[in-house]
Amino acid sequence: MLQIGASTQKINAGRARSIDMITTALFELLGTKPFAQIHVIDICERAGVARKTFYRNFESKTAVVERLVDQVFFEFMQKFDFAKCGARKVYLYWFEYILCTREFSLIFFDPDLYEFIVRKIKEFVEAEISDTLHGSAAFDPALTEYYLNFAAAGIAAIMREWMRNDCKTPAKTMAVMTASLLSGVIIL
Repeated sequence: MLQIGASTQKINAGRARSIDMITTALFELLGTKPFAQIHVIDICERAGVARKTFYRNFESKTAVVERLVDQVFFEFMQKFDFAKCGARKVYLYWFEYILCTREFSLIFFDPDLYEFIVRKIKEFVEAEISDTLHGSAAFDPALTEYYLNFAAAGIAAIMREWMRNDCKTPAKTMAVMTASLLSGVIIL
């Protein structure tokens, strides 16, 4: 079962528990049906909370996914200094995270969430490597959006294909390959 810790904002224990139950319920439901077929009432029933509780904490079911992804990226950014640790270590963390958190990987396979995850990866890439990218002699500022879109879609596609193949290739090998493939796009 996917357990999500309290967010970085201060919230009381009861609210944190409701948020965690709602988030967990949504990801459990994603294992049974597509995101588009999941309704707020389904999430509430699975979580054992009232709709009022859901809407006190989230604007929509997409906000639940966004909260989880933002939290994962926040924790990730706290763990690594991209400029100092290098791409391979960063990618290795991601592949190992997916191995440990299969529920999270469900968002890579839902067509309604795949574009969402690509956008979130793009935000992360932009936040983490803007200095590295913009400082490169080969970087053309007019092409920033192309670089970012290509990198985000590439990372998501590699992870998705790896999961589709039951994560058979070792995480370390995947990290090296991903860094190698993206090294011409993201100057590391």
